[in-house]
Amino acid sequence: MRRLTDETVLAVGRLTLAATELEYLLAWIGADQADGNAATVFTTPGEPLRAARGSVQFAPPDRRDEFIGLVEAAGTYLKQSHTAVRALWFENSIVDAATFDEISALLLQCRDLLQALAAEVGSAPTR
Repeated sequence: MRRLTDETVLAVGRLTLAATELEYLLAWIGADQADGNAATVFTTPGEPLRAARGSVQFAPPDRRDEFIGLVEAAGTYLKQSHTAVRALWFENSIVDAATFDEISALLLQCRDLLQALAAEVGSAPTR
């Protein structure tokens, strides 16, 4: 891995937290796929997205397509975040703080939209 600026390290941290926030919400949405245990879903790598994909199939019909679209967008943004972090290990890759912050913004926007939709249908965590 190449040497990183402090700004890039901080941006990777923000990205990691944003991705984890989104996965936490996906775990809550998908908890019914694990007998209602969101912690089990959350702590298993890759499981939040898989479980959420299964759960949204049972969303209210008038909101199902919106739920499915947002969960699929979450999958895309999570994949982008993984790809960006892994790119740090390649010499010719171009990733910097701005790249990580752009992806973080997408992750958090998706989380906010999913949180609002889940709250409307009663399947979101309360804090």
